[in-house]
Amino acid sequence: MRTLLALAAVATVVGSVSAIKCYVCNSHQSADCKDLSTAKSKEYLQDCGDLKDGEKYTLCRKLDMYLDMDFGKEHPSENRVHRACGYQENADTEKTCYYKSGYNTRTWVCACKVDGCNTASLHTAATAVLPLAAIAAVLRGVY
Repeated sequence: MRTLLALAAVATVVGSVSAIKCYVCNSHQSADCKDLSTAKSKEYLQDCGDLKDGEKYTLCRKLDMYLDMDFGKEHPSENRVHRACGYQENADTEKTCYYKSGYNTRTWVCACKVDGCNTASLHTAATAVLPLAAIAAVLRGVY
């Protein structure tokens, strides 16, 4: 049991030191960004690293944008997906997603804190949550 606790502690320390990995792409530039179930999706998974001013990326972000007005060939009316590394968290910590709108745009913004979590697919979320749930169950049994 002590070995399991030690492994959990090491995993936590290692995870907190290394940078988060997020999918980074924009469907306006690459149509594959909308659906990350393609073989090309692995190309978008990047190590976020640090910002130039020393700030650390702490989360992944996915934006579902709805551009309602057609502004010509370069900016048509369309739905876009933007995935990126992030560091500024939502002020309302209870919510992982929020809605914002502006002139002819509507956007759902979601953030998460596990490697590769901004796919918004159930498979990725499950693989991230299940090991944590197992560790929690073991620790609960210990205490």
